[in-house]
Amino acid sequence: MHPIIFNLGPLEIRTYGVLVAIAFLVAIYFAANLAEKNGIKKDIIYDLGFVIIISSVIGARLLYVFVWYKYFLNNFLEIFMVWKGGLVFYGGLIGAVIGGAIFIKKNNLSVLKIGDISMPFVALAHSIGRIGCFYNGCCYGRVDEKCGIVFPAIGDDKPHLPTQLYESIFNFLNFLILIFLYKKFKKIQGLVFYMYFFNYAIIRIIIELFRGDEERGKILYFSTSTFISLLMLLLAISGFIYIWTKNKENGKKSN
Repeated sequence: MHPIIFNLGPLEIRTYGVLVAIAFLVAIYFAANLAEKNGIKKDIIYDLGFVIIISSVIGARLLYVFVWYKYFLNNFLEIFMVWKGGLVFYGGLIGAVIGGAIFIKKNNLSVLKIGDISMPFVALAHSIGRIGCFYNGCCYGRVDEKCGIVFPAIGDDKPHLPTQLYESIFNFLNFLILIFLYKKFKKIQGLVFYMYFFNYAIIRIIIELFRGDEERGKILYFSTSTFISLLMLLLAISGFIYIWTKNKENGKKSN
């Protein structure tokens, strides 16, 4: 693993940070180009990207603090020390959706239309970001002598499943599926948006079965991410029902 690319004096340039930055830039660039082809100014997407970066970091940190609230009750100031690590993807996703939706509404645009354009590239960005997790040695899988890899950052010298790479591959496949759906069914507004949540919830539930890190926390009998994935599945299914009902009503009106 190569968690550190190089040092500039006391400043460490970490592989994880570089890949996450690349992931954000790639997603914003391609989303802006696709938006422009569909009559939306690139500047709107660039501004939206800035809002999403800020809101996703806040959300990712808040969920991490929620999971480990007992520790932070006694170490309150560390809540703000994001550079020490401690970001949860689902928190970032929730923060990005909330922050993005507020921005989109303020600009009198459709959340579902922008969502359809953006979500394929969220999946692509996530695929790139998980490679950063692999180099960082976080988000690893359970111990497996046959298929595992030793992550020095863990410090146990045991081979763990590289679940970061598994998720990276699945997210890239999700990106391809969503792009295909957008090209074929972009007139069905919201389909790609909700399909992202449906697909990723299933991906994450599967990946969670093989995870081995202890930083995920628990809600009831499930890991925090599995619990949120189940809620996300319900959200996606509700979204599909909404789309189907809306299109059915529009079909009756046109008749």
